[in-house]
Amino acid sequence: MEQLRQLNDLVRVELTENVAARKSDMALIMGVFKRQGIDTSKSFAELAANGQLRQMESITRARRKVQSAHPELKDAEIAELRGERTEIFKAYAHAKD
Repeated sequence: MEQLRQLNDLVRVELTENVAARKSDMALIMGVFKRQGIDTSKSFAELAANGQLRQMESITRARRKVQSAHPELKDAEIAELRGERTEIFKAYAHAKD
């Protein structure tokens, strides 16, 4: 539980200090990794093999939680696009084939 709180804090700081992280999950993930001391200059395969990429999904979940509590950390254009995609997916999920 404490690790998730720390991750939420890192995500909040990254969203506050890095406007690009509000627009791009990859920018957010890379910024959080750097804050955690992960060497992002290594190859994707090497980072994955070392288990250093395990938190990617947790970072995006933390972003959603932080942005719901702090809407000022959302990028309006990206939030609208994500909302539209959510509605499209909901329609798809409820469709009967």
